[in-house]
Amino acid sequence: MGRPRISVIIPTHNRAELLDRAIKSVLAQTFEDFELIVVDDASTDGTSEVVAEFDDPRIRYIRLKKNSGAPTARNTGIKKSRGAFIAFLDDDDEWLPHRLELQVKRFEELDEEVGVVYGGFYYVSQQTGKIIGKRMPAHRGWVYRNLLVENFVGSPTLLIRRECFKRAGLFDPKLTSSQDWDMWLRIARYYKFDYVEDVVAKYYVHGRQITFNLDRYIPGRERFIRKHKDIWKDPRILSIHLSQMGILLLLGGRTQKGLSYLARSIALSPFNWENYKKIMELALDSRATEYIKKLLHFNR
Repeated sequence: MGRPRISVIIPTHNRAELLDRAIKSVLAQTFEDFELIVVDDASTDGTSEVVAEFDDPRIRYIRLKKNSGAPTARNTGIKKSRGAFIAFLDDDDEWLPHRLELQVKRFEELDEEVGVVYGGFYYVSQQTGKIIGKRMPAHRGWVYRNLLVENFVGSPTLLIRRECFKRAGLFDPKLTSSQDWDMWLRIARYYKFDYVEDVVAKYYVHGRQITFNLDRYIPGRERFIRKHKDIWKDPRILSIHLSQMGILLLLGGRTQKGLSYLARSIALSPFNWENYKKIMELALDSRATEYIKKLLHFNR
């Protein structure tokens, strides 16, 4: 068997009830020259049985001996992959059928300075299956500066040249959150990004306990900021990060710490009106709870 054009990597842990949907969405792709690597992060449910139900030679199943986290699972998939391009799909998300075909065609039109092609995605409620939002691509070219401010890329929408990981490295297992953002930012130092102007994935939002997520999210985000010196060297950019964390903490009921972050943000950049605008928008937005769920899910 020759090398596939694309390696698709699904890291999974105890999501047997959702994994079936993710795998089916990959196998339904109109572009068929791919391998699908399911990396089981030591699940204790029926994950292996779910994978075994699919009779498709393109599927490879790898089980880790101990639970090591999504970054390690993804890195295992990358190391075992054979494709010229790599794409990721979380076990609780879903691709639309034209996802790979559109992005392969886009890559064929671009020069080798472009390392990533991404696309738009729907936010979908896991509980109801209803679309609760949509995010379309906004930045192309050298997007490093844009990524310093915001993670505008949805992880189930990226198609990445294999060589990007050789130059930028692999996912950082020391981060308890923001691992995707960290990876895309490091790639953006060396490669341009481009996009297709289409929705190519569904990003499922769970109604999980906010305080539980914050216990992982805030320390990971703090480590992410310390890691990327271009963030904390620029007061305006750092103030945006602190403001966002402050808002998340307030919405999650961590009032004292949230106000502390907002105070530091304002002190750093008192005329950064974007911070005040965001605070007012969220204070008046009845969908604030959905916002925090989306943001925590998006930057997990």
